[in-house]
Amino acid sequence: MKGLRLRGIRGLIAAALLGIGSVAGGQESASVVSAEEAADFARRSAMGALHGPPKIFFDSIDADGVLRRLLGREVWGGLTRRQQDILRATVREHFAEVLSPVFSASSEVRWAWVPQTSESPVFVSMGLHYGSAMLKTRWTVWRTPRGWTIEDIVLVDPGLSLAGEVGRLLGPRPLVRREGSREARARALPRLLGLLAVIAIALVFARRLPRQRWPLLWLTASVPAMLFLIDGTLAARRALNERYALVAALPQQPWREPEKVALQEQREGNREASRAAWEKAVEVGAPRGPVYYHMGLAARAAGENAEASRDFERALAEDPPAPGAGKELGLIALAEGRYADARARLETYLQTTGPDPDTLATLAVVEANLGDPARAVQAIESARALVGESWKKAELEAQIYARSGNAAATVAALRPLEVQNRLDRSDLRADPVYLPIATAPAWVAFLNEPPAPRPTPAAETMP
Repeated sequence: MKGLRLRGIRGLIAAALLGIGSVAGGQESASVVSAEEAADFARRSAMGALHGPPKIFFDSIDADGVLRRLLGREVWGGLTRRQQDILRATVREHFAEVLSPVFSASSEVRWAWVPQTSESPVFVSMGLHYGSAMLKTRWTVWRTPRGWTIEDIVLVDPGLSLAGEVGRLLGPRPLVRREGSREARARALPRLLGLLAVIAIALVFARRLPRQRWPLLWLTASVPAMLFLIDGTLAARRALNERYALVAALPQQPWREPEKVALQEQREGNREASRAAWEKAVEVGAPRGPVYYHMGLAARAAGENAEASRDFERALAEDPPAPGAGKELGLIALAEGRYADARARLETYLQTTGPDPDTLATLAVVEANLGDPARAVQAIESARALVGESWKKAELEAQIYARSGNAAATVAALRPLEVQNRLDRSDLRADPVYLPIATAPAWVAFLNEPPAPRPTPAAETMP
């Protein structure tokens, strides 16, 4: 791997970290307020998905709008309240399942960005962190008469729309149009026959019992008779009122099984078997862009950059594409010293998906190696403006130094976090951001240091 040109990068970072550059300006005040409201709403909803209570997240999703677009306005309006409630729950549970953290992983909303606009919809980009992994998401937020709602959430790098995934989950025919009168007769007939059978049995026993015991007989027979009558009435009424019937079970997704096999083979280090399973998943209907993107990530992790590049190019060529593949191609170009290509890839990715601190930090390193300090400083300022809190800015500074290969500066940037009790060396070991300095003696020594003792509050003096 070619080394990065490090001259001047420390000075650029220090200059940029003296103050926050303005990310956007000159917008109308109403536009700023609208953007801030949308971002705040999306952040609260994300916190509900990550930490609860789930009701906050469920209530923020425009499940009616998602289903109206999938099924059609006329069909959605023709469903009963019971049927609508069932489908709403399906949408909300799917959204929540995708975003919910693994039980043992810490999670947080690390950053948020929104373009300055007063128009709906507003696209809010957010970075959701799960342990050392980051999920870049884009939330489509609408202002409605009842307040803000979430129309869709897109997992940016693989290019997956959760609303689109709900459509895949429901399948092409989640509803079947009913023939009301015929189905009502078909449902009522078995209950009617049961009712007649109860009456017939009661008449047979009545002929054999003394008259004084008839009241008890008819009282006993009336219980099942009423059950048949009420159940038959409700079944017939439901058939007449519900113009559509929900399918008994959601359709099978045949790519799920080879997808599980691919992930299992990947965990066990069987790359060829894993790739074969991924290709099988594509053959039986899995979305191609995300699959090729995942195959590229696995190949890159194994050090097979040529194979990874082919997978990422395939992921970008799909419709819809997996935008994260462009970022990964930029990282490969950076590692191989092709700085101009890396800049083009990363800038295209940012234009397509919106800013995020990790990509901006990488772009700053690229600009420094291309000898453009002004653009490097601009990228660092934009990244710093996204992360907000001071400890996050220190972490960002450390990550920029790590990407540039400067282990000593990385350690120096992380030292203040240890004093603030915000440093976890196990997380640092697992974070791929620090791979460029993984074998540097200063970094290895830092990771092997015992944790610093936590500061204790000063003892109070007695008067």
